[in-house]
Amino acid sequence: MKKSKKFQVKKSRYFRYRYFRYSVLKTFPECIQADICLHLNRELLNNCQVFQDASEVTLRALALQFKSTHVPPGDTLIHQGDVLNAIYFIRFGQIEILQNNELQAILGRNDIIGENFPQDNPPGKSKCDVVGLSYCELNKIDRDSLLNIFTTYPDFAISFRERFRVTLDLREVR
Repeated sequence: MKKSKKFQVKKSRYFRYRYFRYSVLKTFPECIQADICLHLNRELLNNCQVFQDASEVTLRALALQFKSTHVPPGDTLIHQGDVLNAIYFIRFGQIEILQNNELQAILGRNDIIGENFPQDNPPGKSKCDVVGLSYCELNKIDRDSLLNIFTTYPDFAISFRERFRVTLDLREVR
């Protein structure tokens, strides 16, 4: 019974987020959606050095692409072998990185999870499991969305490639 209560809470949070993101937010014109998303993601965009050289227009485009993800303690965000098709920025909480059930790192606020990807390579696979240690909120941006922004804003793409480094590269080396 305890497990189903946790599931109900998790499901409720997820549906509230989905309702806001895809029902309420989508009722506004795109320019207002961008303003709202920019406001919701302002702390990340202002404090993460990879976004420092981005123009306001680029920041608005990025803000529209970020999605909020929640990971309760014990839940797995990324499984070993999963394709790394997104980058995650930890807003709060802690996650643990496990490789073959051995603790590799504990990451928290302002850490970045994913891979240091060059634009030309396909996404890699994760060499680790990423598991919630405490309740976590993360901002996620899909790789394809980021690559589309690079195409639209090539100056930002250059700056991003020079500055971007994940806290711990999850890419499996072959």
